[in-house]
Amino acid sequence: MKKARWIDILLSVIAFLATPLFFISFAASIPAVFRPFYYACITPLHIEETSGYDRETIVEAYDDVMNFIWEGAEFKTGSLKWTEEEKAHFEDCVPLFHLQVILASVLGAYLLVFLILRKKNVLRPAKLWGISSVSYGGMFTLLVMAIIGIFAAVDFDKLFNLFHAVFFPGKGNWVFNERTEQIINILPEEFFAVCAGFIVGLVVIFSIIAVVVGVVKREKVARINASE
Repeated sequence: MKKARWIDILLSVIAFLATPLFFISFAASIPAVFRPFYYACITPLHIEETSGYDRETIVEAYDDVMNFIWEGAEFKTGSLKWTEEEKAHFEDCVPLFHLQVILASVLGAYLLVFLILRKKNVLRPAKLWGISSVSYGGMFTLLVMAIIGIFAAVDFDKLFNLFHAVFFPGKGNWVFNERTEQIINILPEEFFAVCAGFIVGLVVIFSIIAVVVGVVKREKVARINASE
């Protein structure tokens, strides 16, 4: 057996770390970027009934916020009231939204190149018990998602507050008043719970695929070696 080169070991470690970050950032980017995801939630979550606004008003307000985040447009919330505190919170959100898309793009490109070079035998990545670092990354991601899923099921409010405490340290401008910062009426907690469920579910699917592919490849190699 050839001794693994240090560069192969290093790139394998990076692939292991990049795998969960890519899965999570990619999955999180979908509800953040793909506006029809929100549109599809309006009726099932009864947002028109709970907010007291019609669908046109809801969509206009949501689109204005998305235009601010992704296109740098002037901050507006359609015909809904807003405050400078509310605007400041969405200004804080802009770099986070953009960062997750950048992370998904860069890490996805890295993993794609890593897998291609491995396929062409340019790299000889280190393996533990015959399983690749990407597959181990999938296993680690499943563990993280299990912990988050249990936390969310037990107390989603606490998880929601913890998320904001981590990503918006020392700030309280993410707590909106429904009378003066009316965007909160069309972005209920149930919507964020749906987003969290979607993200966790998609990440779990990606992770299972990565693990299964790794195990299948190990078994295939083992059969080939046994037949020689």
